[in-house]
Amino acid sequence: MDKETILSLAKKLNCEYEIGIWSETNDFLERQENVLSYKLGYEENKFILKIKLREFNLIEIKILFHSLITFLEYSSAIYCREENEGLVEYYFLSSLPDKKAFLLNIIFYS
Repeated sequence: MDKETILSLAKKLNCEYEIGIWSETNDFLERQENVLSYKLGYEENKFILKIKLREFNLIEIKILFHSLITFLEYSSAIYCREENEGLVEYYFLSSLPDKKAFLLNIIFYS
């Protein structure tokens, strides 16, 4: 699975703004001790979440990512991860059978 495939699938689903995803994401992140700061936004039918951890390492990033998506996901979900020096980026798409969905772009940076 790659980013372009996920973005293409998202266009076929109803990814309009959902206050519950916004609220649940903020609620989850406010309780994470290893999150130094974060910023959550929404544009062009996707949530964009930028996270700075106290310690930037792939293991901590994976743990936080999987905890977050377990907290948020609908009945089906797919994602991909891209890594560059000082940056790990996820594209996460989750949907319900009625085509209601959300697309979340998560950027972990050092």
